[in-house]
Amino acid sequence: MKKLIILSVLLISVCCSEENATPTAPLTTNNDFDPSMATLIKSGTLVGVGHTVSGTAALYESAGKKVVLLDPFSSQNGPDLKVYLSKDQNASQYISLGKLKTTTGKQSYEVPGNPDVTDYDFVLIWCEQFSVLFGKAELL
Repeated sequence: MKKLIILSVLLISVCCSEENATPTAPLTTNNDFDPSMATLIKSGTLVGVGHTVSGTAALYESAGKKVVLLDPFSSQNGPDLKVYLSKDQNASQYISLGKLKTTTGKQSYEVPGNPDVTDYDFVLIWCEQFSVLFGKAELL
């Protein structure tokens, strides 16, 4: 039993090490998306799912590109957090928008390619390493 506890503590400390955690400082660069120059497609309120996540997620179209904007945004930290545009809240069909840039503040993510986003109704904050949902916004 002692070995199992020691192994569990060791595994948690390695998986949640600082190098795997998402930065916590607000972005000061590469955040030049201006929603006033774009068309809002749909938006929703972010809520935590077993974790603390809050804010607003919005899907915009600008100059033929689709962009997800998190603003305002706040999330509990975790390892390997990603932003998904998903057809459901279980991430069974999704487009990965990349690594979460920071746990606080305004941030935008370009949707790769030119997908038909009408069936993508959720923005998810997802821990890819452990397949755990941190937060979601249903886009309406």
